[in-house]
Amino acid sequence: MKKSNIKILHVLIGMILAASLFSCTPKPELRALIVTGQNNHNVTNSTAAIISILDKAEIFTVFIETSPGQGRDMSGFIVDFTPFDVVVLNYTGDAWPEETRNNFVSYVENGGGVVVVHAANNAFPDWKEYNEIIGLGGWGDRDENSGPYVYVKDGEIIRDNSAGRGGNHGPQHEYVIEAFQPEHPIMKGLPAKWLHTKDELYQELRGPAKNMEILATTFAAEEFNGTGRDEPALFTISYGNGRIFHTILGHAGGEDLFFPAMECAGFITTLQRGAEWAATGKVSQRVPEEFPDETKSVRWKYFEPMDIGIISEKIKEYEIGKSTSCFIALKDFIAENSSNEVTIDEYHDMILTILSSGSASKEGKKVLLKEFSWMATEAYRSVYEKLISDEDIKNEALFALEILEY
Repeated sequence: MKKSNIKILHVLIGMILAASLFSCTPKPELRALIVTGQNNHNVTNSTAAIISILDKAEIFTVFIETSPGQGRDMSGFIVDFTPFDVVVLNYTGDAWPEETRNNFVSYVENGGGVVVVHAANNAFPDWKEYNEIIGLGGWGDRDENSGPYVYVKDGEIIRDNSAGRGGNHGPQHEYVIEAFQPEHPIMKGLPAKWLHTKDELYQELRGPAKNMEILATTFAAEEFNGTGRDEPALFTISYGNGRIFHTILGHAGGEDLFFPAMECAGFITTLQRGAEWAATGKVSQRVPEEFPDETKSVRWKYFEPMDIGIISEKIKEYEIGKSTSCFIALKDFIAENSSNEVTIDEYHDMILTILSSGSASKEGKKVLLKEFSWMATEAYRSVYEKLISDEDIKNEALFALEILEY
């Protein structure tokens, strides 16, 4: 890959989806931004899962901001949150630049919606405003100075200021989610109790817990190294004029091949409803008929773990109206491997193969020409020139050629 192309990758990476990836698809009314790029979990597949889940709700247009990899220069990671109705946090890692931090706080204060997914509550233990926005957090050397433990005992909310660590979980297992505020818009119509699929059960979280409302709890059983108390599982926070929905559910381990926690019908439904509520203060989505009860969990395979083979096949088959998660996953892989020229060459080969294929979808080729031409090398020129003869994609091929000239 050209050094110049590697250099501009981080400048353009946040613009890819904001350009025209969705321009040919009818846009739902709500704009959701997923912030990702670093995580102590499988960030690529967890992001793909969240994209697919929000896509299936059919009320969100999904965008993504991907940070540089851990330990890399973060100074260019400047995010403007204002165009979005809801920001979904799937990030824990290096500190954001001050401008991005200020933009985020201002966005929430002025009414922006936020969804905190699982390990995003591990992030930024020393950022005061962030911890007030998420309510409770774990790990990162959090302790009694971070705020109280919050849990439920005999139907009463307990704020426990005793000393101790912030954040813990035992081995993964299925556990029951129990409604605490069943009339809240996110919870209304859901069963009083339902069995969540195998997941980490976050407990002993602690933080400012200001303006926090617990929607559902889960019992951290001692047989799974739990606290023996009802821990918050789903909760909301208000910060300024902003609404925040926080779910402890949704583990996707770094080496896992399957992600039952993110395929749980309960996790998916509450994430969709929580995102809509954070964006609007209301929930219009119906509770699905296929839903877990107290004794039986339900898994929906809403997404596939992405690899280069799956991405290639999805792009070849892409048509207007289908999920764009394959392009988003490709963007993420490129960002994560921007300094690995061998891997980047594999992505070049894949793109060139698709563009040269007579059987690949023309709509998929259009997206590659419009959204990935910034990374092209001279090897693309002859392919672009041949595509000009195809009237269906002539304009996109000309556009890509113009980009190649810069």
